[in-house]
Amino acid sequence: MVRIPQMLLFFSLCLACASLWAQQAERSDTILMREVNINGQRQRISYRLDRQRINAEQVLTAQGGTALDVLRAVPGVTIDADGSLSFRGSQNFLVYVDGKPSPLSGTEALQMIGAASIKDIEMLTTPSAKYKTEGDVGIINIVTKRSETNGWDVAVNGTASTWGTLSLDTKINYRIGHHNIYVAGQGSDIHNKSQFQQEKWTASPNPSQGGGNVETATSFADGTRFRDFRTYIGQGGYEFNTEKHQLAIDLQGGRTINPRGGDMMYNEQWTMDNGQNHTSYIVQRTSLDSHDRYKLTKYLFQTAIDYTWKLNKRGDEISISNRLRYDRFSEEYTESNMFDLNGARQEGTRGYETEHHWDCDGAFSYKLHYRPEGTFETGYQYTTYSEHGDYRICYWDLPQQTFIWQDDLYAPFYYRRQTHSPYAQVNDRIGPLQFDAGLRIDHLIDDMDLPTITSRHKKYTELYPSAHLAYATPKAGTFTLGYSRRTNRPGIWKLEPYITYEDYHTRIIGNPDLESEYIHSMELSWRKTIGDTQLTLTGFARRRTGVVDYIRRAYDVGVTLDSIINAGNEWREGLELQITTKPTNWWQLTANGSLYFYNYRASYAGCTNAHGTTGTIGLINNFRLAKNTALQFDGHFVGGQHIPQGSETAYVYFDLAARQTLLKGKLQLGLVAHDIFHTARYHSLRTADLLSSETWVRPTYPNIALSISYRFRQPSTKAKEGALSKEAEFVGKDF
Repeated sequence: MVRIPQMLLFFSLCLACASLWAQQAERSDTILMREVNINGQRQRISYRLDRQRINAEQVLTAQGGTALDVLRAVPGVTIDADGSLSFRGSQNFLVYVDGKPSPLSGTEALQMIGAASIKDIEMLTTPSAKYKTEGDVGIINIVTKRSETNGWDVAVNGTASTWGTLSLDTKINYRIGHHNIYVAGQGSDIHNKSQFQQEKWTASPNPSQGGGNVETATSFADGTRFRDFRTYIGQGGYEFNTEKHQLAIDLQGGRTINPRGGDMMYNEQWTMDNGQNHTSYIVQRTSLDSHDRYKLTKYLFQTAIDYTWKLNKRGDEISISNRLRYDRFSEEYTESNMFDLNGARQEGTRGYETEHHWDCDGAFSYKLHYRPEGTFETGYQYTTYSEHGDYRICYWDLPQQTFIWQDDLYAPFYYRRQTHSPYAQVNDRIGPLQFDAGLRIDHLIDDMDLPTITSRHKKYTELYPSAHLAYATPKAGTFTLGYSRRTNRPGIWKLEPYITYEDYHTRIIGNPDLESEYIHSMELSWRKTIGDTQLTLTGFARRRTGVVDYIRRAYDVGVTLDSIINAGNEWREGLELQITTKPTNWWQLTANGSLYFYNYRASYAGCTNAHGTTGTIGLINNFRLAKNTALQFDGHFVGGQHIPQGSETAYVYFDLAARQTLLKGKLQLGLVAHDIFHTARYHSLRTADLLSSETWVRPTYPNIALSISYRFRQPSTKAKEGALSKEAEFVGKDF
């Protein structure tokens, strides 16, 4: 765990260094939320009223990676052993690409976009009422690189790594006058590998007859674990832009395959404890070879159309948008295999969950510029999500030496959720004061039907307010204050009440009675530029009620069951500090740190109350070795923390990256070595009645990636008047 004095000492040292390197004269800071440049370089992170923006090109360690690697540079972001992103202790966020929902969600969506294709990433931590309400830590919008001049623009990016990662993406863009046409394609196979060890002790929940004997099992697993992200996506679109009319049509389609699994050697020991005389004796010792597999395959298609009509010179406008996504086939496959040391199968399961899914989002909005600095926006948005399919499983029958289907566990299902959301919002500026305030109403219809098990039918209406306030002066700097109410609504995959297999010793079950989480988020930030140094201090508070989490309990001797429940309530308050400065003209230093205080109150018998302090520290050094040569060295510390049934310990890791630009900037070569000192380790401990589980995960070493990016531009000889030059920014629509 992180001790508070150590964290405060780190903050003090950062402030002292910033003061030493800062110039005495203060630069004017009268432009609210502006992007700050340091000696001609774009700032790594810049800020606006309701968001922070990360410049992807400044993150050298993301070369050859994805949006996930760009976000490692953000205070409060951590990546776990399976490659999943957490921000301020949560993995619940929405992902958009150029202002439109990604075909995928969560970490999968971030892994789909290569870092070489990204211009900026925007993080809205307290989104306004005009945005969707899901995701307790907000919205992540990925702004891709786009051509700004007439003519041809061709970009090709490729990556290979020692982990076996391979990726290639290309985009061809032709822009002329008011018209822009583009086609793009991406193929990637991103690997995540680790060494895995786990020691697990379980006791039988039902003592055997005769004297109250209790069976216990202790197992030690040792082996490797992997997780892959494979995407094959094609994309095309058309854009039309004049002073009065803006039209965008986008089509995407392809396949995603996300396999994961492990190859383990299990050493197990069964013991019988006598409840009368407190003696115990060993019943059996075995060594088993385990191979577990999981694979989620999707064939998907998405289309989006957006139209904006500017009504007058004042800027009033009407916007209409619609997005349709269709998964014509999706299959979730799980497989567990257990062999003895002679290669004879002892246990095994094969589970199939086949799905057909579609969802549609639409919006209509009207924006009124009632004065030069003030706007009023109102609109209506809807979302409908439908999914149907079935689940079936077969078990290995040892006497018959074959897999047998369990017909009594066959479970067809149907799920549909509709959301109807009117909203209204006002934005204005009075001198140095800028503000917005809004209210959103969500009316939901939530239906689930599992004919062989249960059903769920709900209708309800909820209110979601938001507000932001900013005040800027040249001497005091910029202050911003934001608030929003949000939610995490459980999807069908969390509601399904049948058992699936993570591996033979770990089983998972959903919960049809699961309720939504509700979150109140507030954030206060101060930013100040002094000479070549920018300081940002952010404080936030977040309260979550009905926290959704997996609870582990003993299911059988040697087997645990992870059940998803509303485990309790959590309060989390934190401070984030970031300092960016240039000690010399060839060295830019970014130091960031976060300190979080959390207080968890359990409402479930299997959980315990917890409170404590955790945090992160990042030191990011950018060196300009020559005009076209850059080097980056990062050090990161991730503090330990409590989880509902145990704790996770702290760890550190270091990354090193280099970039060489050739052919007048057209060609870039990048080399990145992750975890160069092999110090990243993930260690967790869970305890409960009849259960103790301790896990160690260590990423495979080495992990070195080589990337090549080539961008070719051929400007048109025609006049550029009327050409599209506006970047696609996430500035108010919710598609």
